[in-house]
Amino acid sequence: MKFLVIGDPMLSSKTLSAAVHEIFGSNAEVKEVNWKPKSEEEFWYLRSQVEKLGPGAGKPPEELNEAVEDADVIVTHHTPVSEKLINASNASYIGVCRGGVENVDVKAAAKKGIKVMRTMGRNAEAVSDFTIALMLAQLRNVAKGHEALIKGEWKKKYANSGFMGDMAGKTVGLIGFGYIGKLVAKKLSGFDVNLIVYDPFINEDVLKEYNAKVASLEELCSQSDIISIHARLSQETKGLIGKKEISSMKSTAYLVNTARAGLIDEAALMDALENHKIGGAALDVFWTEPLQEDHPLHKMDNVTITPHLAGATNDTFNKTPYLLLRELKKYLDTHEESKWFIK
Repeated sequence: MKFLVIGDPMLSSKTLSAAVHEIFGSNAEVKEVNWKPKSEEEFWYLRSQVEKLGPGAGKPPEELNEAVEDADVIVTHHTPVSEKLINASNASYIGVCRGGVENVDVKAAAKKGIKVMRTMGRNAEAVSDFTIALMLAQLRNVAKGHEALIKGEWKKKYANSGFMGDMAGKTVGLIGFGYIGKLVAKKLSGFDVNLIVYDPFINEDVLKEYNAKVASLEELCSQSDIISIHARLSQETKGLIGKKEISSMKSTAYLVNTARAGLIDEAALMDALENHKIGGAALDVFWTEPLQEDHPLHKMDNVTITPHLAGATNDTFNKTPYLLLRELKKYLDTHEESKWFIK
């Protein structure tokens, strides 16, 4: 088989190539291409645009136009694989080293009979760890206390000082209960919280395994002390947390998002934070990335913000192509159905 591996600033073609040779053997034919935007800032901007608008919004390297013609398998990370590239390709498989496939024109691939595969659960450990960290950071002012002390200020009063409490006894609502949601629930089990879950696709018997209870979105928003989002962004879920949902939250509640910014109505959240209608928010994802310098979040005293770090660990990046390629090889060897393929 002939492989085309497309690296980017986060996951190099050398790493992808090494994974191909380990899983498919040293004789596997591999062509390497790297997507190299002019700067890190441009990479993050283009990545954000592709997330929102699809692969046509990106600027893949010109050499891909020819490279895709002779590959049986295309492996990419964030590099956009547009309809134009797919129509020029003779590949049978496109593998994406991510949980989402926003950077691949799936419809165009389906028309050509190309199977598209994602890497399910690849950063679940990293994101679930980070989610718990954000909960604690926002609840206990960890980041804000650090920032103040670095500036020489021994700060003891914060926006949430009037209602700051412990994790124990709090109601935590999880929106989405896939790989990451389940791990967050598991890791919260030692904090003695009350766990409720909104996920239209989850079986209540599964929730019992995690000592969690099912809730409607309305119930979750109104009852939770901490709301953590773990849903996938789609046309159906865009703006899932809007003005109505945010208005129903407790004035002391926190909203945590390590999923996708588009799941939240930006204007509704900014209004709630600016006017202290909710306790605060901890956000790792934003509607435009990098976050604009003049964005109101920079000046708020009731937020913890981080630059899209949740899934970005070396462990995640290093293991992802191996997970993807093992699943592909398993499918090629057995032809058993795999949930990793997009239908």
